[in-house]
Amino acid sequence: MAEGSTITGSASENRGRWAAEIAATVKLAAPIALAFLAEIAIVVADAVMAGKLGEDAIAAEGLGAHLLFTPQLLAMGVLSSVAALGAHADGAQDTAMVTRVARQGLWLATLLAIPAMLLTAIIPTILTVAGYDPNIVSMSGGMIYVGIAGIPALLWYTALRNFATVLHKTRIVVVISLISLAVAIGSNWLFLYGNWGAPDLGVTGVGVSWAVASWVQLVIMAVYVQRERVLAAYRVLNDLLHPDWRILKDLFHVGWPISGSYAFETGLFLASSLMMARFGDSALAAHTVVISISSVSYMIPYGLSQAATVRVGYYHGAGDAFGARRAGFAAIFLAVVWMVMTGAAMVLLPHTLIGLYIDVNDPVNAGALAVAMMIIPIGALFQVVDGLQSAAIGALRGLKDTHFPMVICFIGYWAIGFGSSFVLTFPLELGARGLWFGIFVGLAASGILLTWRFQTLSHRLARGAVAAAAPRVA
Repeated sequence: MAEGSTITGSASENRGRWAAEIAATVKLAAPIALAFLAEIAIVVADAVMAGKLGEDAIAAEGLGAHLLFTPQLLAMGVLSSVAALGAHADGAQDTAMVTRVARQGLWLATLLAIPAMLLTAIIPTILTVAGYDPNIVSMSGGMIYVGIAGIPALLWYTALRNFATVLHKTRIVVVISLISLAVAIGSNWLFLYGNWGAPDLGVTGVGVSWAVASWVQLVIMAVYVQRERVLAAYRVLNDLLHPDWRILKDLFHVGWPISGSYAFETGLFLASSLMMARFGDSALAAHTVVISISSVSYMIPYGLSQAATVRVGYYHGAGDAFGARRAGFAAIFLAVVWMVMTGAAMVLLPHTLIGLYIDVNDPVNAGALAVAMMIIPIGALFQVVDGLQSAAIGALRGLKDTHFPMVICFIGYWAIGFGSSFVLTFPLELGARGLWFGIFVGLAASGILLTWRFQTLSHRLARGAVAAAAPRVA
């Protein structure tokens, strides 16, 4: 067993191990979370800058951004397997396998880019057939078509980022995200508005900024992987012309259920927005505001989830069942604590937080404010269970357990979450409050079931370690 996996130990030793694990998890997760916050800032900047062109422009940009990013998100979910399998190999001290996993991650990214680009390319046609406003389709379609050029770069970058995360080299991700934010704002300024002699592309300019920022991310990460001392030793970008179909199969086998879980979650929130739209613009605006507040705070548990995958995967690969169990529960603990704090802020400072998005003193926003004030306490509860399920599923990925968690996500998000939302919202006529309470129930069910799954699997591994270490009687 790896160091630190002793079965017994004094209380002070155990406290020391927990403290060390919590510190290591925070150190790994913090840069990832900051990077995701910077990426959210890009989305916000795109919306704000497009909004200066009018209501049609911001509507087209919002629609285009969602439809452009969704196929990429699903592909990025599959690529999460690079972190899971790479961490397992790193824990086993199999450096050659870490290299092979990273290289085949780039191959997998290439293979995933093809259907992602094809699917994205037909979206504007689908919107036209579905009867969307031709003007909106034209603007968002231009953004989507140009943005397709960035898809391969984003997926290659994602594979390399996961490789760097396996080896705890995450600070570069923050640097890259901040540079990307600056590039996106600069590109928007040029091509959204036609400044400095650049073509005035309108909303299509946002697609240009997406593509340019994606390629900038890839170039910086590729240079870093080649030149940073620890990463360069793995020679990941060498000998890329030979696919290893066995490893590719393993990566896809572990990764596609992660993509499925992403799809179920994304679909639930899309469905909730469509249901909320039935109650009018004020209700939808309030829903969007509270979701946005929750999304910002969620970046911390999301970073902890990524860290949990790597930390649990490392210990699992090293044969340290107790370390894997400790790493998973450390991430879960940190995620819940963070979400309790942000949930408390939502309850105690609702006007302040809502006021970041709308003018709470403007009578025009009175309807949206009233709905937001009604649902934000439920959003506070939603926060806690959302953090729980995020960290728990990340820990399970470290054990390479992705198929059953996907089933749990479907049951939690759709059978329980969507089902509860629909019944509470319409037959029971609880309106927006019922919709949000249904989402909370679904996420709570997912969080509890996923945590139970990690508890069960990690306990089984620990019990096996105890049995293996016990002296055998002749």
